[in-house]
Amino acid sequence: MALADSVNQHLVETFTAKAAAVNAVVQELPSMAAALQYVVDVCESKQPAELLTNEPGTEQGPPGPNKQPTRVKRIVAAPDLNDADLAALSKTCEEKGFLCIRDGLRRYVAGFDVGITQARLGVAASGTCMMNTDSEDARLAGMIAEIHVIMLRKSTIYPDLPSIAQYLRERMAEGETTYTTLVSGPSRTADIERVAAVGVHGPLELHIILLED
Repeated sequence: MALADSVNQHLVETFTAKAAAVNAVVQELPSMAAALQYVVDVCESKQPAELLTNEPGTEQGPPGPNKQPTRVKRIVAAPDLNDADLAALSKTCEEKGFLCIRDGLRRYVAGFDVGITQARLGVAASGTCMMNTDSEDARLAGMIAEIHVIMLRKSTIYPDLPSIAQYLRERMAEGETTYTTLVSGPSRTADIERVAAVGVHGPLELHIILLED
């Protein structure tokens, strides 16, 4: 299935509204350079990540809101950036004193600050991003970071789920095991006494960066 090669502004506006309705933060940025700077700014402005399990050898700071120790060194994980973009992000992170990692995210399962993934496409009707997450590191980047940032190109936004059905069939035929992740808003549940809670099964915040082609 060929992905769209032009921007439909109506779909962009619908996607933005639907994503905002499920508490995602949506930003339109002109370039990857601007997107990477946005990621660093978000990491710098957030509260330190809390360590939700023991991680030997990690420098710990004062307790966070959940009374868990915090991680002193901030971490940005970007498992599926290309080499040039990763180098640019690493340079900016280094200037801020942050750690920028591409792989080995299992070493940081206690939780870290920002995980970046790239969406294959978006679904306007629900503000959903779809990612190919065959890589374990790509899956972890969107699960154990406190803030998940998804890069989505405007030209890859489709109207609804039926319009991407053929793409999903092709994905499932690519190999014996494929992982495809659909994300709509930050992690949320109301399992406990029907009280809504954010971040229980994943990130506390979802930021979607809409990129120009």
